[in-house]
Amino acid sequence: METFGEWLRQQRDLHKLTREQFAERVGCSVALLRKIEAGERRPSVQIAELMANSLNIPPAESSTFIKVARGEWSMDRLLPISKRITSPDISPAPTPPRIDLPVLPTPLIGRQREVQELCQLLRDPPCRLLTLVGPGGIGKTRLAIETAAHMREVFVDGVFFVPLAPVNSTRFILPVIADAVGFAFQSSGSADPKTQLFGYLKEKQILLVADNLEHLLGEPGIELLAELLANAPLAKLLVTSREALSLQGEWVFEVEGLPIPESGYAEGSTQNTSVELFLQRARRAYVGFNATLDDYPAIVRICQLVDGMPLGIELAAAWVRTLTCSEISREIEQGLDFLSVSARDLPARHRSMRAVFDHSWILLTEEEQGILLRLSVFQGGFRGDAAEVVAGATLSTLSTLVTKSLVRRSGAGRYDLHELIRQFAAEHFAEHPQEQTSTQACHGSYYLTFFRNEDERLRSSAQREVLAELTAEMDNIRTAWNWAITHQEFALIEGTLRTFAIFHDIRGWLREGLDALDRAANALETAQPDRTHQLTLGHLLAARSLLESRLGQYEQAQKILERSLEILRPLNEPRVMVEVISFLGIVMEMTGNYSRALELYSDGLELATTVGDRWYAAVCHTLIIALVGVTHTMVKLEVTHERLQSALADWRTIGDPRFISLVLNNLGWNALALGRYDEACAALEESAALSRSVGDQYALGFAYRGLGIIAQVQGEHLQALESFRKSLATLTELGARQDMARLLAEMSRSIFALGNDAEAGRNWRESLRIAIETRGLFIALESLVGIASLQAKRGDTERALELLLIVLDHPAGNQDTRDRAVDLRDKFIAQLTGRQVESVEGRARTKTFEAVVDEILKQTPFT
Repeated sequence: METFGEWLRQQRDLHKLTREQFAERVGCSVALLRKIEAGERRPSVQIAELMANSLNIPPAESSTFIKVARGEWSMDRLLPISKRITSPDISPAPTPPRIDLPVLPTPLIGRQREVQELCQLLRDPPCRLLTLVGPGGIGKTRLAIETAAHMREVFVDGVFFVPLAPVNSTRFILPVIADAVGFAFQSSGSADPKTQLFGYLKEKQILLVADNLEHLLGEPGIELLAELLANAPLAKLLVTSREALSLQGEWVFEVEGLPIPESGYAEGSTQNTSVELFLQRARRAYVGFNATLDDYPAIVRICQLVDGMPLGIELAAAWVRTLTCSEISREIEQGLDFLSVSARDLPARHRSMRAVFDHSWILLTEEEQGILLRLSVFQGGFRGDAAEVVAGATLSTLSTLVTKSLVRRSGAGRYDLHELIRQFAAEHFAEHPQEQTSTQACHGSYYLTFFRNEDERLRSSAQREVLAELTAEMDNIRTAWNWAITHQEFALIEGTLRTFAIFHDIRGWLREGLDALDRAANALETAQPDRTHQLTLGHLLAARSLLESRLGQYEQAQKILERSLEILRPLNEPRVMVEVISFLGIVMEMTGNYSRALELYSDGLELATTVGDRWYAAVCHTLIIALVGVTHTMVKLEVTHERLQSALADWRTIGDPRFISLVLNNLGWNALALGRYDEACAALEESAALSRSVGDQYALGFAYRGLGIIAQVQGEHLQALESFRKSLATLTELGARQDMARLLAEMSRSIFALGNDAEAGRNWRESLRIAIETRGLFIALESLVGIASLQAKRGDTERALELLLIVLDHPAGNQDTRDRAVDLRDKFIAQLTGRQVESVEGRARTKTFEAVVDEILKQTPFT
């Protein structure tokens, strides 16, 4: 049969393509195609694959075509089976490619995705110099060897490992490569060693794994690798280095730590993760090691502390012979020196994490070392502008440290340090206490000022973006807060308090916020009193009251606010007083003192208007409209609806998504009272969507509650329970106990309507208990109405009527509860005789609300 080149020309003519068109389609030059047609050159695997595609070779026959094109099989293989020569193929079997890679003692864990990506890159013709970059100990060498092993079929002339860690000059790169591929330089002749090696590699389709190059990048000569690729067009380089080579044509692949599961408890959650690596290394270190369920949280913590770094995990796992996993975790937290072993088969630079970082440290310039030390004050990452102000790190310097794998880019404009690198740098920084102190002060001042300046944007249409920015910086803000407490920088703390309260409220971080405020308050209580300290304490107490009230601790919140007022009144600080007055109004409303709440809201509105605080003026105005609409029966629902729509328009102008959501909630409730169910549902669904968008769980819980009520009044009790349960789960997670009590009371009406009397009774009783504990008297009254309906259904109509009369006699009930109580009262009176009604009324007059509640809570739970 004709040669492959002749067959290829026939196929080109059959497809009616010029040589130039065919060369373009198969991804090669016309010159190379001429050589292939003339039999002077065999195509690379990639070119052969492209030829197969361009000639529409069926996938099942593609591998045969490639082997024929490469000269590994005879041309007969391209004939139909019936026309093939039946005599045995006596052509010699192709020589298998030479593989010279280190033998790995254990399987590679958690890198399957990276191996696939790297193999795909190496199969891409333009990718000829691929560098794996990452800090020492991240597993670059292991990953490169595993990838190279997967590529043995692609590089028919061999895959070779070129160890460069022992090489101390670029002058020796050439002989190390020659030794790796088995090439011996000839002493005779005029050709220099480089020319000889390049000539040998010119026709070779090989992959060279050049390992550990970073220490050679500081001197000239690394360009040799680019020359090699230019003279050996079929060769490729897979390089490992702590920094990129900065050569033209270089493709850079960043190697990160192994995945860290959120928990080791879920079935299969540890597979192909850092936890699986720890378990494997621990069992090798101590064959008797067998992790229990109690060990998994500590193992996950160990992996978090080393950020999934394989070397760190291996060094930690070696200690299971003598320490528990929890003890290992604690030791890592206390210092880097713990992470060390004496294994003889590990390179010296890998026997401890300190040795790993010392190796990187000596490769830095003095300026880079100084900046890395100052960057260690950051926690949880940082933005480039913050690094420049606090650490003097220009964008150029940051880029250099990123290149050297000591700083990581963690997002748009954000950077961070691997925690172990940060710990290493912080230890070195402690040797320069004066500079460390000044840098910490700069960091603290920068972040508390940043936190303060975000207040206005946090209350605007930029709320979502600001919440994301502040959340990303919270580790730095916490560090700055603690620094300010230690150094009594209370003016900086006071400036953040408005932002602090709203941020922690929206995020639902109530306990954390209270803890931080308590620590600052304790420091203030012991500090020498002056005007700044008193202002900070008064403002801090106001912020604390907001978080306390969210947890249903209204009695505590009221005491805190009353003390805040005592401190602030003599100081004449209206910008802070407006917060205290507004928060106290909310506490009064939630504890049933509606007249006092309206007075405080009005005072707050007047004060906010006087000082030009548009946001708090809108808050107080909205609260007045909502409270008047609920408590003043003389105000028509239509009037309240118009006022709420006007307030909504104002909030849309301000742009604060959270308060737009709040007004939508109120508008939904008012539309519900007007019987406009579609309008109510639309308002509450928009409220829920806004709350989700900013992560406001509290407002989201209330939106779900409103949607439950809408379904309930329309008799869709199963749908109502679905929404109620979403609301209850959200509010329970936040710890909003009074709101949980209200929800239990309301959802029990649907449970009761569906015939589950025992569950409804238990919920009403639990709602009553929580409401009393949190001073939610209006909720307690609602629960009593529910219990009365249950008593009547069980045949005790007189007892039911007695409860309703006590409810109606109490001033804290809202209009909705009173309306429900009146309807049931009239219904029960119609079922009793005049004498029975008179007797019930007499008993009701002799009992107090508190006595009735106590009696119910002491009874056996409903069954």
